[in-house]
Amino acid sequence: MKGLTWVVWRQHRATAWTVLALTAVAACCVGYWFHQQYAFQQENGIAGCDILLPTCHGERFTVEDSLPESARLLHTDYRDMILRVGYGLLCLPLLVAMFIGAPLFARDFENGSHRLALTQSVSPRRWMAAKLGFAVSLTLVVSLVLTALYGWWWHSTWRDFGDLVWDTPTPFLTAGPAAVALAVLAVVVAATVGLVIRRTLPAMVVSLAISGGVLYLLRAWRPAERLWPVRVERTAPSSFVDTPRHARHQVLKYENSWGDRLPVEICPEMNPERARCLREHNVVSSIVEYHPASAYWPTQWVLAGICLTVAAALVAGCLWWVGRRTA
Repeated sequence: MKGLTWVVWRQHRATAWTVLALTAVAACCVGYWFHQQYAFQQENGIAGCDILLPTCHGERFTVEDSLPESARLLHTDYRDMILRVGYGLLCLPLLVAMFIGAPLFARDFENGSHRLALTQSVSPRRWMAAKLGFAVSLTLVVSLVLTALYGWWWHSTWRDFGDLVWDTPTPFLTAGPAAVALAVLAVVVAATVGLVIRRTLPAMVVSLAISGGVLYLLRAWRPAERLWPVRVERTAPSSFVDTPRHARHQVLKYENSWGDRLPVEICPEMNPERARCLREHNVVSSIVEYHPASAYWPTQWVLAGICLTVAAALVAGCLWWVGRRTA
């Protein structure tokens, strides 16, 4: 480590060591909780069982009257734990934005140390690139470690709980490449805000607001539903295809001979005149549109690509900005 890289490290080493230490503690906690759950399932013979299904390893049990106490504890204690950890990881973009990204440039401009940096033998763009590289690298280490561990935990056990789904913010925004890309985007957005505002505390507040707004919009927009095409299954008009377990966003429709899709409400299943109704509307098939659980990974990569593209555009904007406004 030498030159500008060494200077940036010396300037931000306290932040780096603090963040890395907290990451190590969090990683140990996640690993410990996962081990506790795994050991509990193995000890009680319920590993790999979906506790909402009526059988487990050939033995029958039901939620209503004969669910083993171990399965009840798994569903209440460990299910809540995996969700709470996921909700905590949802805050990761907010934290890296506030404490890594926002002060990156704002603190230098606020205390005037940017003048010293820019009078050395490096260009403003090299100075900015080195600092952004430090922030993004630190964010990548933190987010890769935590999301990989949580993703390992989630994908190893989520089917055991029966009522957990793959397209909710936990795990969709906390356990995959999208989570890493979202953290990188948050730190770049915050650095950009700090570069423009040039004051640390206001930059932290604005960065928190922007990152929180992005998370809220992603939650409302439901990227898992919109970023990947639905799968369509057809069958005879009188019945509907059984979709795979853990399929999401199921929509039932009818299709007539002209290819038009009609709502199922026009001929309700309980209608005694349903057969005649289907003939009158010239229905030739029933269709089911849904997203299978296998859509998780391609949708993750699409969202990650979008986040990284926006981050790259912001970095390009920062390079242009710092060349014109460093005086």
